[in-house]
Amino acid sequence: MQSKPFPTHTSTLVIGGGPAGIVSLKYVQEYGRKFGLQGDGDGEDSVLVEMEAEIGGTFKYRAYQNAELVSSKQLTCFSDFRYPLDAPDHPSLPNFVQHLNDYATHFSLWPNIHCRTKVVHLDRIGAKENSGGYLHRATLRRVDGEGKETGESFTIIARRVVITTGLHVEPNIPLIPGLNSEPTPNSPEWIHSSSYKSHDQLRGKEVLVLGAGETGMDVAYESVISPAKKVSMGVRGGFLSFPKVLNNFRVLGSTFDGNLPIDGLITNLFETAYVHPWVAASHLRWFVSDFVIRRVLWVLTGTQAGCNQWAGELPPERQGRAYVFLNKSAKAMQFINRPYRKMSRLHQLLAHYIDPPVPEGVTDPTIHMVPFPSKFDSEGRAVFPRPPKHREKETGWKEECKPDLVVLCTGYKQDFKWLGEGYPSGPESVDVRGVCSSKDTSVGFIGFLRPGVGAIPPMAEMQIQLFLALTANRVPIPSSPETYHLLHASTGRIQYGVDYSTYQAQLARDIGSAPTLRELWREHGWFVVFIYCFGAAFPTFYRLTGPYRSASAPKIVRTELWDTIKRRGVIGNIFMGVIPMAFYALVNLTAYLLEMVWILAAPLFGYR
Repeated sequence: MQSKPFPTHTSTLVIGGGPAGIVSLKYVQEYGRKFGLQGDGDGEDSVLVEMEAEIGGTFKYRAYQNAELVSSKQLTCFSDFRYPLDAPDHPSLPNFVQHLNDYATHFSLWPNIHCRTKVVHLDRIGAKENSGGYLHRATLRRVDGEGKETGESFTIIARRVVITTGLHVEPNIPLIPGLNSEPTPNSPEWIHSSSYKSHDQLRGKEVLVLGAGETGMDVAYESVISPAKKVSMGVRGGFLSFPKVLNNFRVLGSTFDGNLPIDGLITNLFETAYVHPWVAASHLRWFVSDFVIRRVLWVLTGTQAGCNQWAGELPPERQGRAYVFLNKSAKAMQFINRPYRKMSRLHQLLAHYIDPPVPEGVTDPTIHMVPFPSKFDSEGRAVFPRPPKHREKETGWKEECKPDLVVLCTGYKQDFKWLGEGYPSGPESVDVRGVCSSKDTSVGFIGFLRPGVGAIPPMAEMQIQLFLALTANRVPIPSSPETYHLLHASTGRIQYGVDYSTYQAQLARDIGSAPTLRELWREHGWFVVFIYCFGAAFPTFYRLTGPYRSASAPKIVRTELWDTIKRRGVIGNIFMGVIPMAFYALVNLTAYLLEMVWILAAPLFGYR
């Protein structure tokens, strides 16, 4: 894993060594010369810099005990380097980091990777300088084992820059009076979740977890089983819980234990492929699926707020994947539900959700749901506002909460102050699919959108494909509407959520790799057509045809991706495949017919 000597020039500089950076480097290496982006002389080889000692990004450096992927291996893996079929659906984070290292080895990326190297500034090279086509100058520093910059700065110039520094690097730490703002001698200890590593930090303490994302749910669960003395969870508006696998439902005396990853259940045909623009713009698919899913959840679990979710819910009008990220870390829900779960005996006889057994050694199997505290008093007690109306049944805020430890699971923010004048201020300010600016396709932002249900690594793979095609002038700047953004509240801190399958399919169309059914049938046969129709938006589907066609894609489709369909069973494929397909086929056909009528009738009414 020896790196080449650090060059002074590069065709492409990749900044960041997480999954997005690794897959970006791989595509630059594989397609740079094919696309005319990289020559054979000095200063042409691509370079990746990573400020940490090893690659892996968040999966390596923000990992903690018992953490595992909440997206499935089938969806999270890159298109042409897969986990074995017998590997767990949701690998541990150390296992996934090893998978990334194996990926770098398999594609011979190590010579181009330089760790403990940090970009401290990025400048544009002026037009007056005779740069030979190099547009960007990066100033770098070496970083020691403690993350401190060392030695003299040095520079590298590049024709293009791919920024993959990630969403989860700099902790977002809200200031809370009496805790980390104007603390008192009795203020409790606090840490950000980025500093949490094992439940030894929680054992025997009264713990208050602030934030109900997937990390917050993990930390709350680990607090219970550590065991902590008492566990509370502070939540602002609410969250939407849905386990990462469909499992543990009992219906009419029969138990469903299929262990199906939920991110592989949305089908392609008429949901991402052959969708009329009017249907896409209306988000009808999101609203219909949310409407149906909520009512199915009520039948199966007794509540519409989430899957087996009886507390901490969102307002009713925002309970759906059209609006928020699904929280797929659901192990803590049985402890959150404990004071609130109420089902009639008749309903339980018909259907209910089966909680796993309480782990041995747990002294208090309850997580007390409370609002986000407004402050801590002089004695170190949390002061809570009243919960919002839709959560008024929650009573934990009335009890004394004097934690020994507060864990801020409040997410991360991004810092782009190192970008010089003339660059976008960040990925939120670029106008081409969250990837680059239409005014400058020499700078790409990869891995800065987050799916409501799905995974960032395969999205990053599609993003680097689009970026390289754009920067090589192989495809035009996309002009079709962006119908993939989640409907976030305007006041929300996070605005970068997208619907995974809608986004992936849109990028595939932009690139020219979204297959038609006729194309698939002609080149790969009816079996691949069937798998594509019933499968989810796996990136391998978009390498069956188009500019990034892969020789390994057909075999992966016929084996691993077929397995995701086969595991659903006949009944599962009827309810999760045939019925939605038939419904959305009718919806899209109706839209196409209405469009034809409008085209024919519009001139009669003076419209052109």
